[in-house]
Amino acid sequence: MKRIALASGLALALSAPALQADPAFGLGVSYVFGGGTSDVAIGARAFSDDTPHEGVVSLGLDYKLGSQSLRPNIGAAYLDDDVYGDVSLGYDFGAKGVDFGVGLGGWGN
Repeated sequence: MKRIALASGLALALSAPALQADPAFGLGVSYVFGGGTSDVAIGARAFSDDTPHEGVVSLGLDYKLGSQSLRPNIGAAYLDDDVYGDVSLGYDFGAKGVDFGVGLGGWGN
C-alpha cells in the first residue's frame, strides 16, 4: 500500500507542470501526404499550452477535402503571436492508413 501511495505521489509531482498549462485552440489548413496520395485538409487543433513563441504538442481533427474523410492527428506546433505552424501524424479513416501533414492556422485561448 505504501508503494502505491509513493508511486501516486511521484506521478502527481512529475505531472504538475503539465497540469498547470493553459490549453489553446486553433483552426487551420494542412497539406497532407502519404500512402501515395496528397490532399488539403481543414481542421481544428488543441494545443498543450497557450504561451506564444514556444513549441507545443497538438491534438487535432482534420477534414480532408479531396477524399472527404476525417483525420485525427497528433503533432508538434510552434505558436507565434496569432498564428501557428505544425507538423502532424494522422490516421485517414477513408484510406485506412497513416499520413503526415504540414499546416498553418490561427489560434487563441
